[in-house]
Amino acid sequence: MTINWNEVWEQIKGDTTTFIVNIIFIIIILLIAKLLLNLVTKNTSKGIEKGKAMDDERKGKELITAMTIIRSISRYAIYFIALMLILNQIGFASSVNNILVTAGVGSLIISLGAQSIIQDMLAGMFILFEKQYAVGDFVKIGEYTGTVTSIAMRLTYLTNIDGQKVIIPNGQIKQVINYGNEYNVARLIIPTPYEANTKEIIDLLSSIVENYYNENKDTFVEAPTVLGITAFNNSSVDVTIIGKVKPMTHWKVERELRLRIKEEFDKHNISIPYQQVDVKIKNN
Repeated sequence: MTINWNEVWEQIKGDTTTFIVNIIFIIIILLIAKLLLNLVTKNTSKGIEKGKAMDDERKGKELITAMTIIRSISRYAIYFIALMLILNQIGFASSVNNILVTAGVGSLIISLGAQSIIQDMLAGMFILFEKQYAVGDFVKIGEYTGTVTSIAMRLTYLTNIDGQKVIIPNGQIKQVINYGNEYNVARLIIPTPYEANTKEIIDLLSSIVENYYNENKDTFVEAPTVLGITAFNNSSVDVTIIGKVKPMTHWKVERELRLRIKEEFDKHNISIPYQQVDVKIKNN
């Protein structure tokens, strides 16, 4: 058997040329994808900076949230299109199509575990459209509490008070408490002694609250109120104070009011009750 070396060489030459052309096209596809990703990042970053500079804080947060979602969607789209173009260039497009036709799109999605990914993406879209929360809001999602730092198509990122980053798939979000809406409620339950004159204590608390409100009106949405006695406990008569304050200021207001109340109680010799145990020793 005689080997036709010319044919062998032509075959090798053809394969090498095809390989080089494929490599060049793949590099071009990757460079274009990189360029598009940079453009998306640059333009969404401009939108985020614009949102931070807006006078209307709520609208600013909504713009920042929209930019993070758009960035996430664009990245997924660019990655997917680039992958499909590369597969097509190296000759796997027909194989992928045959797999899809043979196995069925639905069964392939389920087998790859993509059902949960799609669920996360759809949930991300609903979060955006329904404005459940925005980047910068302080929220409680399930058992996690923290500030929303980013919302992607599949994931929501929180930073808790310990500085830890919490990553939550959007599809797993069932219940959200958003502390960053129109107002929060500052609520204090003040224990007072049974033996004291409760009416005088309520008047004293009203005076403390009124003075604090007059000094910090910019913090309040509505003037605080001393509701009066709200519970009789084993060792105390509880008096409750509430007030509507601007978002994320209720903890500060509660801390400062507690300090003022303690100082005034000390001045008026009013003790704050605590549980005590009386022990009686019986002599035989």
